[in-house]
Amino acid sequence: MLFRAFVAQNTAVGLAYGGFGVCILPLQDRFDVGRGMVALGLSLVVLMTGLTAPLVPILAQRFGLRATIVAGALLCSAGYGVLSVSTSIVAALAAYALLVGPGVGLSGTLPAIMLVSGWFPNARGRATGIATMPVVIALAPVIGLAAIVEFGLPGFFLLAAGLHLATVPVLLGIREVLMTNVAGMGLATGRRSQAMTTRGILSQPLFWMVMVGAGLLNAAGITGSIHMVAVMIERGLSAPQAALLASLMGGASVMGALLFGWIGDRLGGAWALAVVAAFVAVSWATIASSAWLPLMFPAILLMGAAGPGVFNSVSLVFGHVFGAATMPRAAALFTMFSVPFTFVLPPAAGWLHDIVGHYGPVMTVIVCGGTAVAALFCWIGRGEHVRERQLA
Repeated sequence: MLFRAFVAQNTAVGLAYGGFGVCILPLQDRFDVGRGMVALGLSLVVLMTGLTAPLVPILAQRFGLRATIVAGALLCSAGYGVLSVSTSIVAALAAYALLVGPGVGLSGTLPAIMLVSGWFPNARGRATGIATMPVVIALAPVIGLAAIVEFGLPGFFLLAAGLHLATVPVLLGIREVLMTNVAGMGLATGRRSQAMTTRGILSQPLFWMVMVGAGLLNAAGITGSIHMVAVMIERGLSAPQAALLASLMGGASVMGALLFGWIGDRLGGAWALAVVAAFVAVSWATIASSAWLPLMFPAILLMGAAGPGVFNSVSLVFGHVFGAATMPRAAALFTMFSVPFTFVLPPAAGWLHDIVGHYGPVMTVIVCGGTAVAALFCWIGRGEHVRERQLA
């Protein structure tokens, strides 16, 4: 089940996020539009993923996680198929919004975390870290660039559609035996706890603080996924070198998923998020201040390691302070309410670049925001385990 969760999450999220970075310039050339307009594609994926998230626990309870995840994979495959034949930016954006985005929501991070949490209730941090190791994000930039050079942009999209179809036999093997321990919207756990209502979750100030802070971190990560290849080219690297660094960032994400799973289990999700924010601030500050390649390598490694730590750590925070039974609902609400950050900020970075002519102001905003968010989660982390003991 851990492997199947890994396949589902990696294919959905990895192809959408890891592949988009090498598509942004070809899409811009193909449709003759600005970078901000093209960046809107991934923002629409994020938007629809967020709007789909509250449906995931409901659909999983009614139809099962297997059917939910398989449906998501099929939607993604259809979306990339439409992208391969799109002749206008409107059609391409519609494919991202109506097919790829909901598909990622139904087969991506949240359902994968629900699956492994049901099977590994006593090691959720490490299990979710393994399941969400972004291997495909690491491979997608280099393989995607090679596919675009060899077969063109339609060929890359057809490859993505085929990969999603290829995962369906694996996903059909999902077993939901342990999900019978679910009570209401919750997950199996060693202690019995009643799930909070949506109104109860939204009445908690802690939920909104986590939502704002982690939402900004998500937006920074997506901005990096979309613009990093273009940032590196602007800094003087060739397209293959930039794609290689993007793959290096994805490779670091694999280790980051394990690292932040371990930190979350040891110290708590809030402290893990504080480290994520520090990584974001330091990495972008380094790239903004120097174009020297030996300094860019460690900066890219930090940035990549930070990416997968956000949602996993948010899930741990909610599990610790609200109870494991409430975690899926709280995580789904987080995904939905953080959409304004993840939808607006990445294309805004593209539009700001178009206005100013370079990425300097974008990087400055990310560095300042990351520093502030790190301080916020250091403050939240002081009381996370206290609340967990009170809940127990």
